[in-house]
Amino acid sequence: MMTYRGIVKNGVIVLDREDALPEGTQVEILPLEDNGGSLETHPAFGVWRGREEMKDPAAASRRLRDEAAKRRHDG
Repeated sequence: MMTYRGIVKNGVIVLDREDALPEGTQVEILPLEDNGGSLETHPAFGVWRGREEMKDPAAASRRLRDEAAKRRHDG
């Protein structure tokens, strides 16, 4: 399930992207915290917790980019 963000303007929820959902789509609204929401509330928050390869996030990002580049060149 995809998550879409938006704000309430004049009582109408306006999504960040106009093409986000087709007309007539039923939705369920869950207001974010008063501070505009927190990354800690995102379902993916903490998914890398405890993973040794993520102790150094910058190095892990470089490794993932290098691996993706190698796949593009090898493929």
